[in-house]
Formats: sequence, structure tokens, C-alpha cells
Amino acid sequence: MDTTSHIIIGLGLGAFAQIDPVVAESSLSHAVIIGTVFGSNAPDFDCVFKLNGNGSYYRNHRGWSHSLPALPLWSFFVSGSIYTFFPGPSFFHLFFWTFLAVVIHVLLDLFNVYGTQVFRPFSAKWIAFDSIPLIDPYILMLHIVGFALLPVFEAGKIFSFVYLLMALYILIRTAYAWLIKKDLEDSFRNVIRIKLIPRAGIFKWDLLIETEDHFLFGVYSVRNLIIELTLSKKVEHPELVRESRNAQPVSDFLASTNYAYPFVQQRKNGYFVYWKDLRFRTNKFFPYLVVMFISSDLKSKVSYIGWLHSLKQYKKVLRKLEKNSGSLKGKETSY
Repeated sequence: MDTTSHIIIGLGLGAFAQIDPVVAESSLSHAVIIGTVFGSNAPDFDCVFKLNGNGSYYRNHRGWSHSLPALPLWSFFVSGSIYTFFPGPSFFHLFFWTFLAVVIHVLLDLFNVYGTQVFRPFSAKWIAFDSIPLIDPYILMLHIVGFALLPVFEAGKIFSFVYLLMALYILIRTAYAWLIKKDLEDSFRNVIRIKLIPRAGIFKWDLLIETEDHFLFGVYSVRNLIIELTLSKKVEHPELVRESRNAQPVSDFLASTNYAYPFVQQRKNGYFVYWKDLRFRTNKFFPYLVVMFISSDLKSKVSYIGWLHSLKQYKKVLRKLEKNSGSLKGKETSY
């Protein structure tokens, strides 16, 4: 989920913590609210990898920082730091509610399309349940209603009900996602894998179906499937694709997704090699990608990794890569 959502959920957990008598009846109350807000965002502190470039961030985001061993470590770090300034009757209660906030952050990230590498160091596999969108308006609305009721009812009781409804909502969406995948698997006998991309509404889901020869993109709505786009898995200039894999930006990008696929476009003075994350699509546009320009003599390589949210931004990056490639003289760089 996005940072704003995690902050709102952290505040909600701080209100929910008031159901704990040790928290509600002591000076620990404010410390716990700070703990749940920071704890709800702690796994995303891996944003520090951006200091080393986008590639480093994408390689590491939602990896070790969202793993099982990291959960208590984040909780000790956050609650220990807060307790230094807000000592109270029980460090354990501060740690418990902070730990709960960290756990819920990772759980919510598991249920969206991006997922996490939660089982590190035992496995680097990405786990994603494809149940809720990256920004879920219903979860946010539940919290807003809860905050609006605080002047009238007890905070702990209000948010007990809020989180009961939220858990039920996620459970229903998860069960429905499983039924959709089962229905599609029965319809496509030659399917390799199916990826659901949740929309805000529960009855319409974007999806990606991979077969032996094609990627199919469409919309599923109450047992009705509409295929909007088909991409062939045939790759031109496979030698350039293999060459691109040796570049650090491409390696970083491929570490962040299991749904990247290469495309090659020839130009007068070289080639564009695109690796696009097929989970994120707007019509025929894939905004999350790494693109590399390789000169005709194969000596100069320049690349970009990240998000391009408009066609104008996309064309600007391509022009910059092609232009800068001529001045590299056999070097390799990235933006």
C-alpha cells in the first residue's frame, strides 16, 4: 500500500490500542500512537536504498525489510527509540502494539499485486495474493468513518469493529480472487499462470494470462472475460536481450518482479531493449520498466529504470537515452 494509507492505518491502530487498559490509563498512550504510526511505515524505511539509485531501491524494496526476521527487529527499533523519550509503565505494551503495526503493514502488502519476499532468508520467492488494490478506498473509508465516530464512542471499541470489518472484507476479496483464478484455469487449458490485478471495485478485475506463446490482458467481470490486448512472446534479436541481462539496471529490475518481459526496437544508430513489468498496464502502455539503448557497435549502453506515467515523459526518456549514447564512447551508464 502507499505511504498515506499506512499512516492512516497506523493512526487507526493507535486508536485501537486504547482498548488496552495499560495504554489507555497511562502516559503510554501517546507513545503507542507514535509507535503504531512509525511501525506501520517501518518496513518501507528501505527507501534509503534510493540514495544508491533507483535500481538499488527496486532490487531491495519489499525484500529483507518485509521478511519474517525483520518484523521484530523493526518493532524493537521503533518502540525502543520512542520509549527513550516517552518512558511508561510497560515497554512490553508499547512493543506489542508497534509489532502489530509492523505485521499489518507486511500483511497488507502481501495481499496486493506487488507482494513481498516475506520468507527471506529461506526463499527469495515473491508472494502476492492479488486481493486488494495498492490503494484501497474501502479500507481508507472504514478508517475515516472510525475517526469521525471518535467523539461519540470509545476509540478501542470503534476500531475493534473497524478491523473486524476490514479483515472480513479482505477475506471476501481473497476468496473471490481464488474463485476467479479457478474459473480461468478451467477455461484456459494451456495456461502457464494467471495474475489478477485488483481494481477498487470487487466485481471487476484486470488480469494477465500467460500461455506458451502469448500474454493475454483483459478484464474479468462476474464470469465474463474480455481480452483487450494480446502480446506475442516471440522476441526479436534475442542476443541483445541476453546482452542486456548483464547490465546492473536490468538485473536490479528483474530482481523486483517475476512478470518482466523483453521487447526490442531497432533504430538507425542502435537498439532499444525494453524490459516491461506486465502487471502494471494502462491500455497498451506499461509504466514500470527498464529501457536500455545499445549502440549499433554494441559498445555503448545507457539505460533508465523506473516509472514513466505519461507518453510525453516516455518519449523524453527515449530521446535522452539515444542522445547520450553517442557521447559515451564504449561506456555503460544509467539514469
